[in-house]
Amino acid sequence: MKKTAKIALFLVSACLLLGMLSLNSCKKSSSLPQIDGYDNSDQVASTYLKAHWTFDDTYNEALSSTAPSNKYGGYSFATGQIGKALSLSAGTLVYPSIAAIGGANSLSAFSVSLWVNVKDNKGGGALEGFTSFFGIIPTNVADIWGNVMACAETSRHPASSDTLELKNYLNTTMPDNSQSGQDNIAQLNTGDGTGQWFHGAGKWSHYVMTWDGTTHMFMLYGNGVSCGAYTLRGTTPALVMRTPCQPVFGSLAANDVGFANAGARQSWNPMATCLIDDVRVFNTTLAQKDVSALYDLGLAGR
Repeated sequence: MKKTAKIALFLVSACLLLGMLSLNSCKKSSSLPQIDGYDNSDQVASTYLKAHWTFDDTYNEALSSTAPSNKYGGYSFATGQIGKALSLSAGTLVYPSIAAIGGANSLSAFSVSLWVNVKDNKGGGALEGFTSFFGIIPTNVADIWGNVMACAETSRHPASSDTLELKNYLNTTMPDNSQSGQDNIAQLNTGDGTGQWFHGAGKWSHYVMTWDGTTHMFMLYGNGVSCGAYTLRGTTPALVMRTPCQPVFGSLAANDVGFANAGARQSWNPMATCLIDDVRVFNTTLAQKDVSALYDLGLAGR
């Protein structure tokens, strides 16, 4: 009996050992495969990342821990493309200046990457209007436009449409101190002939804008594909921003969100109603492969 018990005990121990080895083996093999050479979005152009909003249950900018100075209208968190997202319901967040993206020459070349979920709103009554997702706006600006704006012409199509006219905007101070505003928009075969419609309304979509003052190319990407109709911006040089300036989600400049010199809000420009997630600001012009990687990784929730 003793011998039999020893054998049984040995067999049980062996089974437990094999089970542990098998479990460890499974753990090792369960690591996710890389996408476009990266494990997650944080690895893409990481050296050039200067601001990042995750909105994972916090409104703070992640690299500087900067909190909003003011919040307006409806704002909360919701399920995002990567973790949580910012949910705005006629809402706006305004931040104090952030040093890494707030100097006159901080973003001479730049890229902004973000995930957005917004419906068109033509005929939507009080909700009808232009949508501003993100901007870096001069504190003392006397009009509605910031130094950098990522937006959409949502009032041009009804809520049933899947067409999303993403719109880039930048304003740079020229050598003679004059101001030069430049834009690009996702439209079909207009401008320089490179544009196309972007079918990204009413669902999570990836939006990237990049600026290179040496080539004068103001790229607009929707879900990793170039779709801007006005990409070549003449001889516009590197971006020189008006300062001080503040990051803003959900609005162009207006006096009801703290920009006293901007004047009253115009009816075509309500505070935003949309979802925004994983906003990244880089002080470089991202290459196509980087834009594609951010899109592919984001699709996988990484």
